[in-house]
Amino acid sequence: MLRKVYIISTLIVVIIAGFVGGAVDILLLDSVIKIANDLGYPLYFFTALGVLKIIGAAMLLLPSKLDRIRDLAYAGFTLDFLFASYSHYSSNSSLGEIIIPLVFLVILIISFLLRNKASLFNSEV
Repeated sequence: MLRKVYIISTLIVVIIAGFVGGAVDILLLDSVIKIANDLGYPLYFFTALGVLKIIGAAMLLLPSKLDRIRDLAYAGFTLDFLFASYSHYSSNSSLGEIIIPLVFLVILIISFLLRNKASLFNSEV
């Protein structure tokens, strides 16, 4: 059961936040341009962020032999979600825009803890 929760939580972060979020940021869709303007960030910031999200998502899919590299991806996504939430809070965005990155952070933490728990008990994940 924990293995399924780990897989689902990791895939949510990889697919939605990593690959889809990264692609949307790179393509600078209208929603990204609006968010950039609302938050006061330059557009090139989102292009770079999009590339890093895609790289981070790919890193989360690496085999367990490369745990240290995967830890970098977890750290990067943690910073992304925290700063996204704080940016929205600082610019007086809606409560939903503040909370959504924190929801993804909780999912990320679940994935991280279950991955580490599985490796501590030598379970196959």
